[in-house]
Amino acid sequence: MKRSKTPPAACEEQVRQRVRQHAALFREGDDPVAFWESLCLELADCETAECPPPETRQARMQTLFMSLRTPVLLLNADFEVEVMNPAAVALVEGDRMDAWAEGTHVPVPLAELAPWLAAPLEDHRQESSEAEACRMGVAVSQKHGERHYNVSVSRTSDFSDRHDGFAVVLDDITERVEGERQLAEERNRVAHYLDVVGSMVFALDAAGRVTMVNRTACRVLGYEERALLDRDWVDALVPDEQRDEVRDCLYMIFSGQLEDEDERFHYVTTREGEHRLVQWQGKLLTNEGGLPVGLLLSGTDVTERRAIEEALAEKELWLRNTFVALGEAVLILTPDMKILDANPAAETMFGMTNEELDGLPVGDLHVNPAHYDDFLARARSAFEAGERAVFELPLKRRSGVIFPADHSVSIIDGDDGTTLGVVNVIRDISDRKHAEAELRRSEEKFRRIFESIEEGYMVTDLEGTIMMVNPATCRILQYEAGELVGRSIDSLYRIAEERGGFRKTLEAEGTIRSRQMNALRKDGTTIVIEANAHLVRNHRGEPVAMEGTFRDITRRIEAEKVLREREKQYRAFFENNHAIMLLTDPKTEGIIDANPAASDFYGYPVEVMRTMSMSQINGLSRDEMFEEMRRSMDEGRTYFVVKHLLAGGEVRDVEVYSGPIMVQGVQRLYSVIHDVTQRIRLEQDMKRLATTDALTGANNRHQFFSQAAHEVARAKRYDNPLSVIMLDIDYFKSINDTYGHHAGDVVLKVFSETARTALRVNDVFGRLGGEEFAALLPQTGLEEGLEVAERLRAAFAALSVRVDEAVISFTVSLGVTQVRSSDRDMEEVLNRADEALYRAKRMGRNRVVKG
Repeated sequence: MKRSKTPPAACEEQVRQRVRQHAALFREGDDPVAFWESLCLELADCETAECPPPETRQARMQTLFMSLRTPVLLLNADFEVEVMNPAAVALVEGDRMDAWAEGTHVPVPLAELAPWLAAPLEDHRQESSEAEACRMGVAVSQKHGERHYNVSVSRTSDFSDRHDGFAVVLDDITERVEGERQLAEERNRVAHYLDVVGSMVFALDAAGRVTMVNRTACRVLGYEERALLDRDWVDALVPDEQRDEVRDCLYMIFSGQLEDEDERFHYVTTREGEHRLVQWQGKLLTNEGGLPVGLLLSGTDVTERRAIEEALAEKELWLRNTFVALGEAVLILTPDMKILDANPAAETMFGMTNEELDGLPVGDLHVNPAHYDDFLARARSAFEAGERAVFELPLKRRSGVIFPADHSVSIIDGDDGTTLGVVNVIRDISDRKHAEAELRRSEEKFRRIFESIEEGYMVTDLEGTIMMVNPATCRILQYEAGELVGRSIDSLYRIAEERGGFRKTLEAEGTIRSRQMNALRKDGTTIVIEANAHLVRNHRGEPVAMEGTFRDITRRIEAEKVLREREKQYRAFFENNHAIMLLTDPKTEGIIDANPAASDFYGYPVEVMRTMSMSQINGLSRDEMFEEMRRSMDEGRTYFVVKHLLAGGEVRDVEVYSGPIMVQGVQRLYSVIHDVTQRIRLEQDMKRLATTDALTGANNRHQFFSQAAHEVARAKRYDNPLSVIMLDIDYFKSINDTYGHHAGDVVLKVFSETARTALRVNDVFGRLGGEEFAALLPQTGLEEGLEVAERLRAAFAALSVRVDEAVISFTVSLGVTQVRSSDRDMEEVLNRADEALYRAKRMGRNRVVKG
């Protein structure tokens, strides 16, 4: 097909339009060779049309070249500028614009016109073996500021017949560079802020995937950034047990059902699997149309803070409990010395409740205004010195009784140094004052004892010179005190070797116990003494004297001889006695001897019992044994009631009467044992009959009220919840009338057993009379009490009691209440529960009603 011809005017306009299009593409990054090729093709197409002669076409090309706003330079092979369009002339600040555009200007080295462009082009030419098309960025400092150009260099041979030159096109990209720079700076600022901020920051898309995470989050959670990006945030970080809840929360934020800026707490899992508690705050991200496109999350790790808060709360609770349980009275005072708080010990000390003490001027507790002024002066003086005030000053109780007291007064300062209050710790020292008076009396008593004891007492220096003696020494040795003081103790020894051995042992060991020696009286007679002595040391631990006591045991020695004779008589008495007798070592508890009666009782041969220990027949633990010893002392008994184990495994209750006895000069423990098993069982039966309902086995009315009073008092003292349930069998009279009283008794027994089985061990269950019962539930609030009552009601309703041929079913009505601080006694509580019970009856029975 023959190509259609384009009119000249249309051809010129077409060329102009195509040049503008190609120039626009060039600015957007097209290859420079492609730019010139396209331009030349357009011109070629124009030539195929009916165009003007060559000179006309050249003029039009000149017009197009001149109209380009993009600077264009044509260089020869020596990098000299031959042609420039006006935009290039303005850029290099040249002159003779027409000569440059027409190509009549003398070629000028590019380095002279644009050294800033020549240098990078020269570098490129040196790096390449031959000049090639290239693209580079160049910055130019001009009088209006720095400009940035995208420089494209092409060989002219790529788009014309000329082979020895280059076409240089400069596209001004200053605004784009500046925009990119500002955007980069903004991104850097945001990235820097997000990286240095202490919070963890996540950006999520609308699907909940991580699109951005800061360094803080990576550091806290132990992840690399790439390990979190594009992952589902909930699956990656939220523990399994919280994922559904967090997903629901995210859904509600994206759907607008939940405020996105509310703070929330939930856990995240670190790379090591550790759970960290984080306080989260989110910001919903929307597009221009207001539709949600993502969520920005900011999280603060509060694991340690929460732990600290919990520890502080626990410590505060501990301090409060300590304050309440402290045995010493503590008053918290305001700066103007009024009572702000008082612990139970203070209430007891002053005989006033906390409500009565609250707001009371502390001066009202002092004996008189002068004493209170003294209190203030001592406290102020200590506070000014930065110390705690400690002193004694009497106080008075509510009854007016005055008592001596130790005060410890400390000031409470705030963080800013202001005085918040004063702590006054008070200890009643009545007992101490009494003890001090007793000590003074004791010192006087010691002096009297020193002068009146039967044992001799003597102090000597290290050389043995007597320095002090008591009257007993003079009486035993038949000397006057003046005759002994200043005398050498050596003259009192009958055997000189005993003195040397005594002195040597004392120096080596520092003390001597029960040493027997022979001493000389003034008249020359010999006596046997038993001496105790020790070295007296100064504050540096150096021995400075010797002191000791002694007694005349001459008669005891003779008596022991007689005693040994009598031991034969004792043996006959011991072995032939029908009472159970044991002889034991008090230190080891080993059985030294047992009489035949003991052998018959315990079931062991005497020879075997002599190898046994009391621990093998004692059925009580060490703590139980100590408790029995304490009870024996408190009750003034001379015997212990314990349990002994027989050889066959039987346990018997016994009374043990014990006392010390000397056997061959060694102290032993002599015990007589009575079997009281039958008597104790009878006593236990009597006690059970006195406290237990004979028919049902529940606590009787007296025992229930006794335990109830104790539980109510304890609940009020420690502010613990205590619930009470009243129970009554519905239509019980009809059971008796229909099936007989025997059947009614069986129903009551089954009812009681069922209730006691359902209740806890520490719950108190009792029969108050007839078919009416009650239960106390310690440490149980009203709502829990209602649940327990409902379980009891259901259990009773499910029962079927068989009596002979009859099967009896019954229901129970229950009234439940909780002990209140305003309740004066147990009667008020039971009356309230009873009223609830009868409301249950009136409402149709077989139900639980709260009172």
